[in-house]
Amino acid sequence: MIRYLAALLLLAPSLGAQALPPLREVVERFDSAQAHVQTLQCPFTLTLRRALLKTPSVTRGTMYLQGSDFAHFAFQPPEDLILHLTPKALISYSPEAREGELMKIGIIKNSDRKFLGLGQKLSYLSDYFQIALGEAKDGSNTWWLALTPRTLSLRKRMQALDLWVDKETWLPRQIQWVERSGDSWLLELGSLRINQPLPPAVLGFKLPEGIPLRSEFSFFATRKK
Repeated sequence: MIRYLAALLLLAPSLGAQALPPLREVVERFDSAQAHVQTLQCPFTLTLRRALLKTPSVTRGTMYLQGSDFAHFAFQPPEDLILHLTPKALISYSPEAREGELMKIGIIKNSDRKFLGLGQKLSYLSDYFQIALGEAKDGSNTWWLALTPRTLSLRKRMQALDLWVDKETWLPRQIQWVERSGDSWLLELGSLRINQPLPPAVLGFKLPEGIPLRSEFSFFATRKK
């Protein structure tokens, strides 16, 4: 499942109370879990923290993922927003405002936000990030993976990518991106529905005809307060 931040079987119950497993084992188990996930849907909470603002912005909705084909985020009111991300394009659509944004990006090779970090295997990410393994200190029964950018192009944009991986399912529970500016996005995933049919409106997502499209993608740059 996390092939694109696609993304994402079982760990022996006693392992969580023992020493950290080898990083190589974690990578292999995580990647194996991703390979078994064809579709995924779950509620999400997205917390945006701006370095220059005291109060974070919190939005919620439902996330849908189909392999490495797309990630679809349907935000709950009062947020008027749908995000549809593929390896070739980023689409932002506001149903009430009847306007959208489209940014064509071609095939992503080393983007820091391919599917917002979902859909990529750790073995792939290790080419672009140094990975450190730890145990989460919040009692969430997860392994914490701290990814630090290796390449100069990534270091210019971001400080870190953090993943919290469930010790039993080996699927992501939380994903956090920290920008070079200090801004951060924390995506928390609720109960996962794996390999279940996705809604037809998500599978066949298309913008309505006549919707004006701007050639940009301002979701990361500007959020409504």
